[in-house]
Amino acid sequence: MATENKKENSETEKRGSGDVDARPAKKGFFATFSNRSLTERFLIIFFFTLSALALLTLVLVCLSINNVFPEGMNVHDDGGGEMNWYGYIIAVAIILCIVPGIFTALKQGYYQDLVFDYIIFAVPCAFAGAVLYYGATNHGDFGGLAVIGGLFGAAIGIVLAMVFWQKVLHHPRVTVPQLLDIAAPFVLLGQCVGRFACYYGHCCYGIEVDFNFFPFSYSYDGGATFHLGNPFIESIWCFVMFVPLLTLRLSRKKFFNGFFISVYCIWYGIGRCILEAFRAPGQKLLLSGGHGAGFGVSQFTSILMIAFGVVWIAQYVVRALIAKKKLMIAVDADKLSGDYFEYDRTIYAHPQVDGEGRPIPANADVTTAEGEDK
Repeated sequence: MATENKKENSETEKRGSGDVDARPAKKGFFATFSNRSLTERFLIIFFFTLSALALLTLVLVCLSINNVFPEGMNVHDDGGGEMNWYGYIIAVAIILCIVPGIFTALKQGYYQDLVFDYIIFAVPCAFAGAVLYYGATNHGDFGGLAVIGGLFGAAIGIVLAMVFWQKVLHHPRVTVPQLLDIAAPFVLLGQCVGRFACYYGHCCYGIEVDFNFFPFSYSYDGGATFHLGNPFIESIWCFVMFVPLLTLRLSRKKFFNGFFISVYCIWYGIGRCILEAFRAPGQKLLLSGGHGAGFGVSQFTSILMIAFGVVWIAQYVVRALIAKKKLMIAVDADKLSGDYFEYDRTIYAHPQVDGEGRPIPANADVTTAEGEDK
């Protein structure tokens, strides 16, 4: 009995003295969420994001079917009470890119708020660039969005963000090639999803075809004439490269700065250049001016993108050979060192967080993005 009294008094004294270890551990999903690994937290957040978007889409479909939306909401302005699916799909594409983009940046070793810091500049500038490019190539009609214009606008937004965050507020330094490498896989994902908006925007369709097999062909005005489903084909083209590009980005194989954006430019440029050759003449702006079946502005821009990607990779290889250093292409993270050309300019040589997204002290030893000492 005396022993039991002593135990009770001892436990009471611990609780009274504020001994944290004596308190019962918190239980429950939200209490343990912060203790989960970065990958587990991402998967949970991404699952809830997809679930919320699916539920919202279902509700909007039901409202649209029942003509609940007021007249004038239709993107075509034909007076119908129809949901503006064009804008909604674009918004969904952006959301689906942001969540995995944050996870990927953290796994690579970039600081926690990087994606938010730059997305708030890049997205508005991308929309502005898409509208201005569309208007400039469609005789002053600013009622649509141009993908290539959006890419140029986003690039300008990234430069503005760099000046603001790095020069004014002195956030951790990140270079333009590094930022573009982070964005490259998710630009493909955004284009893969966003291209479905073209069906509702009645744009970007291909030449007339003699078969009806949605979504490879469709009638944009509900008539008997069918057009090649360029948006769907481009969506597939983007998804085919998105999967391996993201897989490589998250793997232990590491690449020099600018590799991923170069691959994106080459891949997307080739696909877009080919598809533009099969675009409906009335939808295709010619390099010589006006619309028609000749060589288009988007084809010219696509060729410039291909050239950029090829030149960027080529100049890296040539400079590495001149410097007599190894090429940093698909190098295992454990083997990275100064022997690889421009390794010291990558995030892997100067990580800002460890593999779980925890900040690395400025005076800490050099650590890889996976959290392993080198």
